Amino acid sequence: MIRGEKIKYFREKNKLTQKELTSGICSVPYLSKVENNSIVPSREILILLCKRLNIEYDDLLQSSSSDGIKKMIFNWYEDIKARNRPASADHYAAIEKKIKGITDIELLTMFHLAATRHFLLIREFNKAEEQLAFAEKYMTYMPKEIEGYYFYFSGLNEYLKGHFQKALELYLKASEYVNEPEYHYQLALIYSRLGKITLSIFHSERAMEEFNKNILFFKVVDCYILLGINYNRINEHATALSYFKKALKGIESLPDIGHLKIHIYHNIGIVYHKQKKPWEAIDYFLKSLNVRKDLQGGELTIYLLASNLFQLNEIEDATRWIEKGLVLLKGELNETYCLLKILQFQVQKRRNEEDYKIFLEETALPIFKQKDEFMYIRMCYEQLGDYYYRKKQYKRSSECYCEANSVESSFI
Repeated sequence: MIRGEKIKYFREKNKLTQKELTSGICSVPYLSKVENNSIVPSREILILLCKRLNIEYDDLLQSSSSDGIKKMIFNWYEDIKARNRPASADHYAAIEKKIKGITDIELLTMFHLAATRHFLLIREFNKAEEQLAFAEKYMTYMPKEIEGYYFYFSGLNEYLKGHFQKALELYLKASEYVNEPEYHYQLALIYSRLGKITLSIFHSERAMEEFNKNILFFKVVDCYILLGINYNRINEHATALSYFKKALKGIESLPDIGHLKIHIYHNIGIVYHKQKKPWEAIDYFLKSLNVRKDLQGGELTIYLLASNLFQLNEIEDATRWIEKGLVLLKGELNETYCLLKILQFQVQKRRNEEDYKIFLEETALPIFKQKDEFMYIRMCYEQLGDYYYRKKQYKRSSECYCEANSVESSFI
């Protein structure tokens, strides 16, 4: 099948207007319909158009070798979705060799998009963005289905960089053309991070149903975990715990479950933390940290562990864990650093100091806002409200509490 977008690509590459290309061959409206795939032109007209474009008729056709490469790209994408990093790397190396010299822009775009997804899988973001830039050059000439995947993978790139609102906008642009369960799972992740819990639950359940049909149990476990997180956020703790228990049972038959146990234990700890059951929370946070080969990457768990120790007035242990967390961060100024520093102020009984207010307003809030971390934004405003109340600045205190309440309303 001839796709009209290819004719448009070669026309614009040759810097020809529609009138210049069609002169003596066909009408401009006819060419517009061809380029938009509204009509299929005759072979005779195509041959004349190709001659004026200085290309061969076969350049508009998909060869059998292109069919073979396309199948390889589809197989590659399946391994990417299965998170099989070694297999994905092998596919990339093999297809990159075959793609050299290919002029089929649709095939090239598919390769660059799959390569984008591969580099996102292995967290090489600069290379992923290079591949996206290559794909973008051809996007005007691509079918809508391929354009949908361009928005999808662009959104995933933004999500992994922590730009959740931008990620959502891109995912929604892809929604008409991408309908795989992995897309709905990732959309559920974005809604969860943005505090849109009802929508996150809807897309989690939709993805889980499809994963179950396809016997992708490791992805079903991912959905159990996300559903547990969402129900915990709306204070349905019993439902949350039931999903985390399903996740623990589900990983028994899976290989390489260490990272999943870390995640599940951490989130069970959060359930007990929200229920104000510090001993149970501490138990699960320690379980999560003990599964790790080292503490690196466990800074948020450490913050929550220290927070619960502080609730129990275990000041020495809380202080020790806060210091461990800050050392692990190596000076990185991120959300977890802010949480640990806020807790450190509290443990050291420095909440009435101006330095505490300045840190909340000038460091913590901007970082949380940049990352759309609504729960932490609300916490900052509540802490500022308390600070100004203690200082008898009641008007400013009231303003901060109002800001906290407005953040609360975003959780639906």
